[in-house]
Amino acid sequence: MLIYKNTFENIKTLDCDFPIEDQYYANDFEAIVADGITRDPVGVLNFTEHKFSDMVKLYPRPSGAELAAKEICESFSQTAGTLKERLVESNKSVKALNDKYIKECDYLQNDYYAAVASCVRINGNVLEYAYICDSGVIVYDKLGNVKFQTQDDKAAISQPYINSIGISWFLPEARVKVRKDFRNNLNNIQDGKCVSFGALTGEDAAAEFIKSGQLELDSGDSVLVYSDGLANFLHDEDFINQILNFNEEEFQKYILDKSIADYDKYGSEKTIVLFKI
Repeated sequence: MLIYKNTFENIKTLDCDFPIEDQYYANDFEAIVADGITRDPVGVLNFTEHKFSDMVKLYPRPSGAELAAKEICESFSQTAGTLKERLVESNKSVKALNDKYIKECDYLQNDYYAAVASCVRINGNVLEYAYICDSGVIVYDKLGNVKFQTQDDKAAISQPYINSIGISWFLPEARVKVRKDFRNNLNNIQDGKCVSFGALTGEDAAAEFIKSGQLELDSGDSVLVYSDGLANFLHDEDFINQILNFNEEEFQKYILDKSIADYDKYGSEKTIVLFKI
């Protein structure tokens, strides 16, 4: 049963008319969460030369990240097939978006519109899931034990590969290198393995980074589909207790209070869709 669905905005941009780059679609038995990949502010190359407030003012509106996330959710809601096949179709929809708006990708202000995503379908006591990159799915049993969680595929290669490039993300050469060499690049082989992460950019290679599977559910299980902004909550005991004893008003206050108290850990934009079995 679908219990709850919501996007919590970034605490720092609540009063800035900032684009909502997390999007979701959910019905009684399936859901998708799409997390648009943050864009570069317009006309800014070196982020260290601008204050956060300036960056917010210069952020593109509309945002290609928001458009991509919306396109993915709409495509998912209108297509059939396995979850992976539906994410592949969503990726094709993003390609059409980029064909319209991005004439030449420069991996900076004119980077591809893109998003990552995770999705589920519940069929009786079977959970099917699919995801790409760091949006995810987690299942708790009735006692709050983690029964299953998807891997954060970007975090898995960040150390030592992405973090070892030796250039600050605030500099344009770092952003170009990561987006060009480490995103959807099947030829980036180090230590005998591919060390790229996937994203729905419209590129054909994105399909190779979509992971999927299924598992059996039991009565009392809680299934969460989430964007990466929720990741630091997922193993906190107080968060799990909120899920097990879910009350919408108390839950929303809890998320808001945590986001305000520790922005760096909890305050970014985040989406959750919750099912109870």
